[in-house]
Amino acid sequence: MSRRVLRAYTWAVIALLYIPLILTIIYSFSNARYFGEWGGFTLRWYKLMLSDPELWRAATNSLVVAALSAVISVLLALPLALSLPGKARAAAEALIYPPLIIPEITEAVALMTFFVWIGFPLGMVSVLIGHTAFNVAYAYLVLKPGTHGVRRLEEAARSLGATRLQAVALVVAPVLLPTILAAGALAFIMSFTDFTKTLFTAGPGFDTLTVLIWNRARRPGLTPYTSQPYLAAITSVLLLASIAVLAVWLVKRGEASRGA
Repeated sequence: MSRRVLRAYTWAVIALLYIPLILTIIYSFSNARYFGEWGGFTLRWYKLMLSDPELWRAATNSLVVAALSAVISVLLALPLALSLPGKARAAAEALIYPPLIIPEITEAVALMTFFVWIGFPLGMVSVLIGHTAFNVAYAYLVLKPGTHGVRRLEEAARSLGATRLQAVALVVAPVLLPTILAAGALAFIMSFTDFTKTLFTAGPGFDTLTVLIWNRARRPGLTPYTSQPYLAAITSVLLLASIAVLAVWLVKRGEASRGA
């Protein structure tokens, strides 16, 4: 395959990825209620976000559930990654890894069926349980490579005179911290952006950001809150927030590289 064809293919993929995002940002400034028509430049949709209590409540729900799910997932996965011997680790992984490949709709229906079967009320707690039950697998996947050799480091520190607490606090914890943060970040993102499991386990009266946007997108233009440019404005803010987080991470990474 020629270099020209590869270059064209690369630009085609980039266009497919980024043109919809660019159009979403552009139409978030349109004064019309639907995509495809331009009603003039306006900031009304961004102003409307400030006075949308349902949006802020859903965003808060998403942040709380994602943060709790990330912390619990790491706390559950870390002991497994650290302490399981060979055969026990293989058996545990046989149970942990399937959620990574099972279709999400299957997971969602199974969770909903289980909660209804045991009579568990659907709401924030059921969503948190559902997210955590599957985020543990993602957290473990990240933690497992980072825990290799940790016990040897602890043993080496103790052989040099450190107590167990000192070895864990001064040697093991600093080594594990980047891996723990990475696992927590992945679990947070998986939870915050999850739609299917949330939709099936949330129940009435509890919305996350993804479910709220979906509910409003089903009735475009009926009210200002369901207008397509308003949904585009919400999406644009989330996109810019993601870019800001990425930029901060890249700056910190660059500073760490220069310091090393």
